[in-house]
Amino acid sequence: MDVKRKRLALSVSAVVVIAGLAAGAAYVLEIPPFAGRGVIDAGNVCASAGDPGRSVPALKDALPSKAKYSFEDRYNGKNVAEGGSSYNAYCFVRGDGDLLLSTRSQMMLATPSKEWVAEALDEERTEGAEEFEAGALGVVDLSSLKAAVLTPCSAPGTVVGGSYSISTVVHLRPYDGADGAKVKQRLVDLAVEAARFAHKSAKCDLPSGLPAEGPRVRADSSE
Repeated sequence: MDVKRKRLALSVSAVVVIAGLAAGAAYVLEIPPFAGRGVIDAGNVCASAGDPGRSVPALKDALPSKAKYSFEDRYNGKNVAEGGSSYNAYCFVRGDGDLLLSTRSQMMLATPSKEWVAEALDEERTEGAEEFEAGALGVVDLSSLKAAVLTPCSAPGTVVGGSYSISTVVHLRPYDGADGAKVKQRLVDLAVEAARFAHKSAKCDLPSGLPAEGPRVRADSSE
């Protein structure tokens, strides 16, 4: 009987040791659930996100933690120097295969700011949106996790059709913890940087009106 008990105890101990070694190996090799956060750096973020010295910290703060991130740039249309008014730039950020954030910058005919806000945020009612100083106008709406900047681009006569602006929209997909003041500020930072890149890339001939540094937005009183 004592021999059986000893064998059982040894078997249990062996299982515990093996399980511990497996867990340690999983941690070292970053196998789920011990996988560390994926890489977000200047070498892999979208060029259309703007200066990586600013976009990388903003993305790290805004995005949820994932084991692997991927970044995809897309461009189409003609810029102002080519006589075009169809410039578009997109950035898609995915984490573990899921879309986390997107940015879109597109040339459009200059339009009244109120109409632009509703279109950019894709909302009929925009009372909850907070304005900030960037370009012709900047807005951020934490409830929809969107920030947008309207940037002057071309004067009348430069491109056929009239005066053009660039509309830049950043859209973060919802996740637990995406409702804080830091995320709100980072959405603004990302929108301003993407707008800065688009204004330069589209070869605009009007001043962008973008601030040298990302404008500060107020924290909600509840935070």
